[in-house]
Amino acid sequence: METITQTTDWAVLKGNCHCGRFRFEYSLPDGHRLDDTAVKCTCTLCSKKGYIWLPSPSMPDEGKLRWTRDDGCLSKYQTSLMWDQFCSNCGTGVVGMHLHGPLKGQLLVNVRAIQGVNTFFLESVVKTVNLEEEGPLEPLSGSPDVLCHGSCHCGKVQFELKKTGQDLEIPWPIKEDNCSSCVRDAFVGIYPTKDYVVFSGEAFNETFEYLYNRRACGLRHCSTCGVMVFMMVYGPPDLAERLKSLEEQDPERYKVMKTIVEVNLRLQPLNVRTLERVDWNRIRQRMDRSHAGTEGYILAD
Repeated sequence: METITQTTDWAVLKGNCHCGRFRFEYSLPDGHRLDDTAVKCTCTLCSKKGYIWLPSPSMPDEGKLRWTRDDGCLSKYQTSLMWDQFCSNCGTGVVGMHLHGPLKGQLLVNVRAIQGVNTFFLESVVKTVNLEEEGPLEPLSGSPDVLCHGSCHCGKVQFELKKTGQDLEIPWPIKEDNCSSCVRDAFVGIYPTKDYVVFSGEAFNETFEYLYNRRACGLRHCSTCGVMVFMMVYGPPDLAERLKSLEEQDPERYKVMKTIVEVNLRLQPLNVRTLERVDWNRIRQRMDRSHAGTEGYILAD
């Protein structure tokens, strides 16, 4: 699907939240490049959401920004440092503005919401803006059995990741892909089993779930701040029927598939970006990046 078109003088970037309820176009003058214009910020909210920002043009010759669809689904979250707006249906962060620091007062567009952008490359080359702020949230407990704590930005959704006794600091697989939803959520997944994760009492009530396509997984975002914290694994809706049919047709293959399904359903995927005090240099050394791409992702009219 071709999404970045070139006119005589402008490159037109088309963007949207994942469900398509909010869409926009950003036109860059010929010769302007995203890797020269986009920026990252070190503040906690930008870090947890993995934002890569494209400042809105301040002069007509610097670019053109136009909203092309707005179904009224954007929710606003504000801190003392910034505000952002995210889709309350799918969770994609779309725009924001810093209230302090080098980016103060500029309307910022989330590059991750732009179609056809290689965020793996872009994240490694764009300029970083440092912004000091408050310290981490008070953890749920100080138990010696806890490996690390995690939370959304506002603190309404928190969890603890328990120690396993293994030598590795974080022993579970860490994966990132560039599918259409993971890019927009900036999801870097860690995959412990459910018995190693303890959520705060209201964590599920304080989140909304986004399901799409085959609805095999539910993406859980904090309803207040919009941070994507964890994923629920359900399998396809007709999983039971498919397993039953396989058991009748091929009992041996059924046993293998049943074991695989049981292993997957025990997983409790978490967003690494929500973990407190993570050593990102060590995370990147272990991260498995896969180019899932966006083939098959089509926006409905």
